[in-house]
Amino acid sequence: MTYRLTALPAGETVQRRDELLALFAQAFCGAPWHEPPLGAVRSVERLLGTAARNDDFTAVAALDTDGALLGIAAGWTDTVLSAGAPAFEVAELVVAPGHQGRRIGRGLHDALLAAAAPGPALLMTLDVPELTDRYARWGWTVVDRRRPGQEEREYVVMSREG
Repeated sequence: MTYRLTALPAGETVQRRDELLALFAQAFCGAPWHEPPLGAVRSVERLLGTAARNDDFTAVAALDTDGALLGIAAGWTDTVLSAGAPAFEVAELVVAPGHQGRRIGRGLHDALLAAAAPGPALLMTLDVPELTDRYARWGWTVVDRRRPGQEEREYVVMSREG
């Protein structure tokens, strides 16, 4: 399948809310996440809320030839994962399950980091080999383990110099 990567400005990201909801629900209902639909809604609302209020919101989309959303990577500068020091946070990297395994995720990842301000980058993901091994192959290193909020599962914070 042919796809293209394109910058997705905050306003267009917000306009694609319904597509994002469908994408996140598909991607997060299966392994390794096993999230209920409400988890996808919370993730999309967090993403859109940040897009609306954060000047350095950065997003890259993978679109098919008809302009349909196949995946998205998004991030912004934050201090939450870094305990106070500003760093670019890769907040979302999502590819529709039917399009995974085609290097779309890697393309989104690389394009997002290329668009971000130079400097350290952080991300938080489930502490499962499927995810941590992938990010390690892409140059990320585990720097912390956390169990945010009421979560039963453990997450890792990973770092990469930019």
